[in-house]
Amino acid sequence: MSRQFWSELIWWATADGTAIANSTTETIVFPNVTIPANYMADGRNILVTAQGRLSTTGTPTVRFRLRWGGVAGTVLWDSGTITCGSSVTAAIFHLAIEMQTRLNGATGTLLCIGPVLIGSALAPTVGSATGAPASGVFGSAGDDTPAAVTVDLTADTALSLTAQWGTQSSSNTLTGHNYFGLSKN
Repeated sequence: MSRQFWSELIWWATADGTAIANSTTETIVFPNVTIPANYMADGRNILVTAQGRLSTTGTPTVRFRLRWGGVAGTVLWDSGTITCGSSVTAAIFHLAIEMQTRLNGATGTLLCIGPVLIGSALAPTVGSATGAPASGVFGSAGDDTPAAVTVDLTADTALSLTAQWGTQSSSNTLTGHNYFGLSKN
């Protein structure tokens, strides 16, 4: 039976994010998005999608996270550490995270699962072809068993997509190009 919901974009980036380079500090890829109080009703899904490019020297690692409450907030989704290829220039990354409300309220729960693809990464890999893009499906605990995360859904809250390099180098750069949230119901 229909509840007469529809899909709509609720945010989108109209410019590239600020480049993340020469740092091992976890940093936002795009400006935070504010999720309004009580927007995350039971069963509501938001597809968080981001795409961009990265360049490397050596074989550094990179890690993406989706956080509730800003860069120091609660981790909703974590890619775990991904090893990138050596001396890569402008390789594409793509991530798509399904964020679903399991329970609303001050002790609400969100379950986030989704893949990340990096054109230059070495591990985790799918397929055996040399140079194949790395991919993995991740949740709140990286590639371990996914679990819903408890957060307060009754207040306006910043949603942050972050990235963190494992090695500091001016050659390790990451820039987000596309970022949007699709509310599915």
